[in-house]
Amino acid sequence: MTLRFLLVIIVCILLAIAESVLPFLVHFRVARVDLMLVVVLYLALHDDLMEGAALSAVAGYLADLTSATPAFLYTFLAVLTFVVLRTVGGGLKTEGGAQSAAVAFGAAVVHSLIASLVFGFFTGSGVHVETQALLWSALGTGLLAPLVFGILRRLDAGFLHAEGPAPRGIR
Repeated sequence: MTLRFLLVIIVCILLAIAESVLPFLVHFRVARVDLMLVVVLYLALHDDLMEGAALSAVAGYLADLTSATPAFLYTFLAVLTFVVLRTVGGGLKTEGGAQSAAVAFGAAVVHSLIASLVFGFFTGSGVHVETQALLWSALGTGLLAPLVFGILRRLDAGFLHAEGPAPRGIR
């Protein structure tokens, strides 16, 4: 395990704590901002296949720990999101800003819909989609995406300067 791998996990832990605590501090409990999804998006657009998939699984597992969903639902969805975005978004490169916000908003909408379908299927409770909560969650995720991208990009920049260009694995 490399130092960068460990630092990304620490960033994920801090973001998971912020994701679960901030709604209570600002008294906004209608929707949940999905910062772990933003980490998965960043990993899908910037990391090698194996390391990115492993870190996506860690981010998904942390999302599982901070939510009241069946075990490994978000782990599965995080790796699925990583693989789909790597496959479909091969030409998409974003370094943050409005483009990362737009990608995160769209991914949050699709992610929430798939999570609702999978949750309803496995629990037998049926599919319940609350449009207002879904849109608030996607909007919050999109607005915070440039911040999360900036944190992870800064972390990566520190390693590029220290080690030189990283050797590329399976892309």
